Amino acid sequence: MDLHRCRCGHVCLFHDCQDLTSVVMAVLIAADILHPLACGICRLKAAVERYICEEVSNLQDDERKAQAMAGLCILLTQLQDPSVPDELIDAIPTFYSLLDDAQGGDRSIQANACAVLSALMAVSEGLHKRIVNDGVVRRVQQLITAVADTEERTLQLNALACLAEALRDREEEAAALVAAGGLAPVLQLCNPGLPVRLQEAAADVVCAVACAEGTGGALSEQGAVEKLASLLATPNHDVRVRALMGLGMMLPKSNDNQVFMARNAAAITNLLAIMRQQEDQDCRILARDIFAGLARNPQSKDLIAQAMRT
Repeated sequence: MDLHRCRCGHVCLFHDCQDLTSVVMAVLIAADILHPLACGICRLKAAVERYICEEVSNLQDDERKAQAMAGLCILLTQLQDPSVPDELIDAIPTFYSLLDDAQGGDRSIQANACAVLSALMAVSEGLHKRIVNDGVVRRVQQLITAVADTEERTLQLNALACLAEALRDREEEAAALVAAGGLAPVLQLCNPGLPVRLQEAAADVVCAVACAEGTGGALSEQGAVEKLASLLATPNHDVRVRALMGLGMMLPKSNDNQVFMARNAAAITNLLAIMRQQEDQDCRILARDIFAGLARNPQSKDLIAQAMRT
């Protein structure tokens, strides 16, 4: 197949983008948005940016707002480079305003707003820094606090995912959150009785905080070790691997945490079960390393033996 070079410099194997219909291409070309000889990369990029702008304009229509934000979440994953149309960047404060009404508002709209902000932060470091500096951690934490005791599962899930993305490589914000006791509603959702995706999202946030230096003490005081240990009972890889990763970060830094874990007979039993199974090698290795660390601690050794006898 001949290579085609677009006037933008992209080289593409296809003259036509397989992801978009010929009708859409014709409209874009007629509107002088797209050059007729553009390659598939440029065609897709131009179409995505055009549709993003359309969805941004739909944010002003209350009847279309929810659908527009859902569309933006999908479109942002299709961007071919980390450039976001100015129209969407200018609309970022709109999403903040939706989160600020933590005690009320349309919960489905708020869930979509969290998803859009997560997607924007994932696009580029520049947007990530801007949104975090604008106070998204505080806004989302307040929203999670408001709905932690409810059945608003979609909002809980999206808010947790947004918080985890916001805390990625942001030690200062993570330390401030845990120091203020803001992790309490997140730990409340580290519950093996809840849907597994919710458990996974909550454990993600705890892991993001545990990565930050100086958060271990406050995490322990707020019950993070106990909550992550409880998730070991969940027979789901994504949940267990996150629980094990969080424990793997917290236990080596604290003798008290190791002793607490060793006294938890159910946690030790689950840890041993994960070590013995053969289907999930990642979890098996993580569990083995945690158990070995506990066994090396003279204060934990007898407690582990006692737990194994029960």
